[in-house]
Amino acid sequence: MIFPNILLMLLVSIISDSMPTKFQAGAAKRIITPKGSVYLAGWSNNRKSEGIHDELFARCILIDDGQIQIGFLCLDLLGVTRLQNLEIQHLCRKKGALPDHLIIMATHQHSGPDTIGLWGPDERTTGVDSEYIDWVCQQAAECIAEAKDKIEPAKISLAMTTIDEADRISINHRDPDLIDRDLGLIKIDRLNDTNIAMLINFAMHPEVMKSDSRLITADFPSVIYRECDNKLGGITLFVNGALGGMISPDRTEGNFQEVERIGSFMTEKILEAAKSVVLQENIKLSHRSTKINIPLENLQFLSAIEKGLLPKQMAIRHPKMPPNESRLIIPTVVRFIEIGDAQIATYPGEVLPKLGYQVKNRMNTKYRFIFGLADDELGYILDDQDFGRYPYEYESSMSISRTAGSLTTNAIIRLLGM
Repeated sequence: MIFPNILLMLLVSIISDSMPTKFQAGAAKRIITPKGSVYLAGWSNNRKSEGIHDELFARCILIDDGQIQIGFLCLDLLGVTRLQNLEIQHLCRKKGALPDHLIIMATHQHSGPDTIGLWGPDERTTGVDSEYIDWVCQQAAECIAEAKDKIEPAKISLAMTTIDEADRISINHRDPDLIDRDLGLIKIDRLNDTNIAMLINFAMHPEVMKSDSRLITADFPSVIYRECDNKLGGITLFVNGALGGMISPDRTEGNFQEVERIGSFMTEKILEAAKSVVLQENIKLSHRSTKINIPLENLQFLSAIEKGLLPKQMAIRHPKMPPNESRLIIPTVVRFIEIGDAQIATYPGEVLPKLGYQVKNRMNTKYRFIFGLADDELGYILDDQDFGRYPYEYESSMSISRTAGSLTTNAIIRLLGM
């Protein structure tokens, strides 16, 4: 009777080895470079582009553990609003390509088209080209649909390294000692070890190029894309972290030589870390999110809505507000995602490192990620106690509410504890 048992064990082993892994992934990219001259976002009004230095992209990764499917889409733009986000989801749904959870983000580069509305020819005129926005949403949806079509058995690995102050890559102009120097990698490979995609997470404004530049560029992420895509063969995403208040490139000049220096150094660190990634066994995905309402208290933003610079649908009247009150709120969402040992928290804007650390310090893993500018671009998200105080006067003027920090961070912390 021993021999049939041995044969049965061998048969089960052979079947198990031949069965495809439950974990699958796909990736794609689409060019979203505007075809004509556009108003450039991020510095000042009336900056019109005069040429293209490098292409802008929508890049996405879809991952699936057999239970849930999560998509990460990042665009080389200053920001993607909630309304634009909803349009991309709508187009994906029409294509039958909407994953269970889709996180849409922007790199926050400052040499691309105005997608928000605040950087037109003057302070009274929007800089948004609605036809361009419609086209970008179509390109983004096609990117996700292609990634879904390409989904295949895969494996995922993680790495975490740091970029030190001495490397002269990033600097906090407000508080030099308060800066997140973690550089995180999520590497996705086929079962034959060829690369599908890699997600890079680091906190820094892509603004090596200064306000006098008139060329469209993804800034330093363009170098990371070029080098990592060429050397690994997959599709690389750059996702920003706790970049607010004010994490900027430690540049000597605002030129493309500095773009190459910073991007090349980061690429070296990325490729070095990619050699020592830790494979995640029996990968499981987890996603939790919560909707929150942030009061719109910023008079400049209210004025921009009244002028038509920002869409009226950006803010809504709270359904429980008494009829005689006209207080507006901005609905948004925060998320907590687990990919094996990786833990990810998302913020709908430019979160400052103090809040990023509050969340990271509550994570119980080595692989801690903050994804900024996710699901929306609501400006700077500060600690409530820092709002309006030196040296954060500018950040406060570009924040929707003095309580945006506590509302988002407390909601994320509750998600961590669930």
